[in-house]
Amino acid sequence: MKGNNTETNIESEIKREFQIERMILFSDAVFAIVITLMAIEIRIPEIKEELSQEVLLHELKNLFPVLLSYVVSFFFIGSIWYQHLKTFSLIKDYNQGLIIRNLILLFFVGLFPFSASVITRSHNASLAYFIYMGTIIFCIIAQYLLQQYIINTPSIRISKIEPEHLNELKRKRFLVIGFMVAFVASVATYLATDDPEVRSWLPLWIIPVAVVYRWMNRKLKTS
Repeated sequence: MKGNNTETNIESEIKREFQIERMILFSDAVFAIVITLMAIEIRIPEIKEELSQEVLLHELKNLFPVLLSYVVSFFFIGSIWYQHLKTFSLIKDYNQGLIIRNLILLFFVGLFPFSASVITRSHNASLAYFIYMGTIIFCIIAQYLLQQYIINTPSIRISKIEPEHLNELKRKRFLVIGFMVAFVASVATYLATDDPEVRSWLPLWIIPVAVVYRWMNRKLKTS
């Protein structure tokens, strides 16, 4: 009888690990597809004239905003994936709450090809900036809620939580607050002026967030 219980527990453990692995593989596939879709946007348009060196240089110059958007988006998505990888290293089981929060994160990550294409084709339109920044904010919020849920739900995570994971949650909480403040400041600046030149500097509101975040990282590492 005891042997049957042991076999049942082993089978249940294997099944649980398999289901968790499916969730991780599905998440990795979404991250990979999103990055691939953005890379597909980097292409020289069809032209009737011969692709000489001068024409190629001109077309590459026009592609610079697309390349810049791809680089920024790639590193941000890569950062989200890395944090996702570290967070899921704490998982020993799953439940509906974990699946829902993970799907919400993947939903907002999946919006990056759209938001990146909008901002590269908008020609300095402020609305495109708000769409792109909004996508980043929702991704950060979704990841924070996922990490917080895992850490605060002992039944689905390993028993030991390292200080690194708690510090990461603190940093993520600051990013959520910092980006929301920058977003509100950007909206306030946009509404306060009609000057296109002033509105073109809206992304600079992110700089204070980056500076304070870097300082916070150093403080947490030395504490």
